[in-house]
Amino acid sequence: MSFDLTPTIAQHDLARRTHEFAEQCIRPVALEYDQRQEFPWPVLEEAAARGFYSPLFYRDLIGDPTGLSLPMFMEELFWGVPASAWRSSCRRWRCRRSGRPPLPSRCCSGRRSASAPPAT
Repeated sequence: MSFDLTPTIAQHDLARRTHEFAEQCIRPVALEYDQRQEFPWPVLEEAAARGFYSPLFYRDLIGDPTGLSLPMFMEELFWGVPASAWRSSCRRWRCRRSGRPPLPSRCCSGRRSASAPPAT
C-alpha cells in the first residue's frame, strides 16, 4: 500500500458543496456582518440546514483516515470570508506565542460573544 493524497469522490463533493455554501451564503453578507461586528446567525442556520453544523459532521471530518476532509472543508469555508478566518487564526497564534492560555478575556478583546458589546 502506498501513500496517496488523491481526494476521493466524497471529498471532492464536500469541497464543491462547501464552496457553493461559501459563495451563496457567506460572501454576500460577510462584509456587512464584519462591519457591524455582529454574529451572522442566518448564515449559521443555513450551515445547519446544509448539514455543516453538526457534531456528527465534524466527527466524520476528524475521523477521515486520509486526514484530508477537514482541511478541504476549512479551505473552502475560509474562502467565503478570508479576513475573518485570518484574524481568528492570527489571534490564536498570538496567544500561543505569548505563552498565555487562550482565554476569551485575553484573546477576544474582552468580548463575551461575537455580537456582544466589549467588556468594560
